[in-house]
Amino acid sequence: MGFKDFFKLNLEEQFGMPSDHLEGVAGYQYNDYFGVRIKCNEGYIRLEDSQEHQTILPFNQITQVNFITWETTFTKAVSPLTAGIVGGLIGGDAMAVVSAIDAKGQTRTEKVKVENAVEIQYHPKGDLRTVKSLIFRSRLTRNDTIKWANTLCKYANLPAPQYITSTQKPQGTTYL
Repeated sequence: MGFKDFFKLNLEEQFGMPSDHLEGVAGYQYNDYFGVRIKCNEGYIRLEDSQEHQTILPFNQITQVNFITWETTFTKAVSPLTAGIVGGLIGGDAMAVVSAIDAKGQTRTEKVKVENAVEIQYHPKGDLRTVKSLIFRSRLTRNDTIKWANTLCKYANLPAPQYITSTQKPQGTTYL
């Protein structure tokens, strides 16, 4: 299934949004590819990863669609190999060994911010008291992403998508 396959295929059948996973789907990492299709006639959205594993979310479980500013901080281990290569380029063999040893056990932080991420809030199956979120970065243009979200809201019988800034978004961890 190619990139073009996720664009509008048939007005009465489905709309697709190629995207990158930000958070909310168990078993997937930040930036994993997802195709998110609105299956109008079947009454659900379908998430499909690059290995074509599919997850279904019925329209009747979706409560809200939002555009949000998504922010997170990642802590990553420093690679001794990379540090050794850089040290070797700067100071030769001895510096390469010292840099690699020094990097072992060190971490670095990286802050990531995504403007206009798409958040789909939903009730897990059988639990109307809990609201969870799926958050994606669209690979479409801003206007096409807005059209996609409006189409989802239309077929899921929801109000129009809201634009929520990071100061309005509830703070804390999101669990699926």
